Amino acid sequence: MFDFGNVLVHFNTKQWYDFVSSNRRMSPGLIEPEEFFRTEGAGDFDLGNINTTEFVRGAKSALGLNHVSDNVFLSELTYIMKPDPKMLPVVKILKQNGFKLALVSNINEHHHWYTSVTFPEVFADFNYLMLSFKRRCKKPDREMWDVPAAFFDVEPPECFFIDDLQVNIDAFERWGGVGHYYNVTDDRFCPNGRLETERNRLILRMVNLGMLSLSQAGSIVRIDF
Repeated sequence: MFDFGNVLVHFNTKQWYDFVSSNRRMSPGLIEPEEFFRTEGAGDFDLGNINTTEFVRGAKSALGLNHVSDNVFLSELTYIMKPDPKMLPVVKILKQNGFKLALVSNINEHHHWYTSVTFPEVFADFNYLMLSFKRRCKKPDREMWDVPAAFFDVEPPECFFIDDLQVNIDAFERWGGVGHYYNVTDDRFCPNGRLETERNRLILRMVNLGMLSLSQAGSIVRIDF
């Protein structure tokens, strides 16, 4: 099982913060850009409780961006996304090796649509998509793992999950699965400079678990002994 954000697709969150800071019109009660992804509105969007139009309206008001057009706002929030060119081959090789693959993501309808249209290769090799906005639940709720496990008819100890948030890995391991914390962002959801190290660490763990061969791993990352 793979997470989406900051595992398969990276977000240039600092670029988003800079856009908000340079364009907002200050008034009492506004939230700081760094608080944006932890707001109730962002959570409701991931859960499918509000649609894209409702989310944009609330987010612009909370950030002091009412004067910015909806299209510009969404573009700035969308174009910060970029697939990891070294992680997508991992997914493809795992599928070729016979593993059942599920994407388990707290994702909103807009990011799902944009990725499907612009980067369809991100979803192409997954056998099951467990998406929060469609299921109306989100990690760390155990339902996010119960459903794909039932779909594949496997038990928790047979499941391996990669996520960039420790709280989700902790919940997954309490559920009974084997988790891997992919430590690539800081507390502001910005890159922490560890991407190459963490990617290599993940690939080597997959080798140790028998998920990848050494030659397959070497085709993705440089392996030093």
